[in-house]
Amino acid sequence: MQLLTDWDGFLAELQDRWPRGTRVYLAREGKSTVLTVRDEESKAIYCCRHNAPIGEVAAALQALGHSCHNGAWSTASENRPPDEIFVSAVAYFSDGKQPGLWVDVGTHYPTPSSVIAKLLAEFHADGTLSDTDHDTFHKVARPNVVILTPDHIQNFLAANANIDAPGNPDDGRKV
Repeated sequence: MQLLTDWDGFLAELQDRWPRGTRVYLAREGKSTVLTVRDEESKAIYCCRHNAPIGEVAAALQALGHSCHNGAWSTASENRPPDEIFVSAVAYFSDGKQPGLWVDVGTHYPTPSSVIAKLLAEFHADGTLSDTDHDTFHKVARPNVVILTPDHIQNFLAANANIDAPGNPDDGRKV
């Protein structure tokens, strides 16, 4: 069993369960410090990601009486997503009644040109377009490429945190 919580929730669990201190494992993943603790009695793992350097996190924990060590507890069935995800979208004029929209996700920052190349490769492979080259596609479809970085995605999630909160039946957005 694993509890994933935020920084404040993690500190509250530590102080509630181990007021005299416990062993906390710290590891760096991407832009986050990952904190894990294992409860020997229940075998539960408590986990948190915090956007602060390991040294700063360790100092805060040690001030509360906890010891810090390199590493991270994990579960055998753990299947974590990549640390960084980039979303690419291409809006374009199509021959249908509605404009076209193509979306892709990757773990590396793509260039607009590589996004268009991937779109064209997919369209050629599935028969949507037959042998349309890059220049012709640009002239006819007038594509607009948008790339969302991990920071963009986090900003959207933070901005929508209150809107998507449980108990908010009308978030004001229309579908």
